Amino acid sequence: MKAAKSANAGTPSAPHEPYHKGNVPERLMQAAERILETETVEDITARRLCREVGVTSANFYNHYPSLDYLLLEIAAKGFATRAGVMKKILKSDLPLEDKIVKCAVRTVDLSLKHPQLFRLMYGYIKNRNQNENYEQQADRSLAILTHIVYGEDIYRPDDIVWSHENCQKAYAILAFIYGLAVSISNNMISNPFGTRKAMLELVEDLTRTYLKGLS
Repeated sequence: MKAAKSANAGTPSAPHEPYHKGNVPERLMQAAERILETETVEDITARRLCREVGVTSANFYNHYPSLDYLLLEIAAKGFATRAGVMKKILKSDLPLEDKIVKCAVRTVDLSLKHPQLFRLMYGYIKNRNQNENYEQQADRSLAILTHIVYGEDIYRPDDIVWSHENCQKAYAILAFIYGLAVSISNNMISNPFGTRKAMLELVEDLTRTYLKGLS
């Protein structure tokens, strides 16, 4: 046994992560999340993810029905995190205007820190109803924003017609915040001071201007 060990000592082997079938879905998702931090959504393919995880390309579809489904799972995680942040804002003792300002600041900050995740969360994949978890988490996030705006939990994800008629202030604020985040992350609104702090202060000012009305 000792002789065999000595003979192999001079032949270093590459690090190898044991293959565990049960954790392949999580490893595929983690690989996609790593790519999103330094590259773009468009750089992610099922073949590339399988190569990074060390499984065959066909194996991908044993765990996810499509690449879009996996990407929506990542977006759902983003909305779950956002819902937690917004819930803290909801439960705070801040005045309504300050709560909405905080929602805007946190959303813009997300678009600056994690621009590719932001794209996934907000409309990159058009067929969102293929992933029920994504729909539930996105609706939960909107429900909390609506609760902040109206002071009560009135959003009805199972009755969109009713919600469109009775939650219009929340929809308008969502549209403003999203538009502001996109405008800033795409440099449509410049940052003359070049600091994150200055940009977020501008977000506060613009949100208060919106809430007070153009007049």
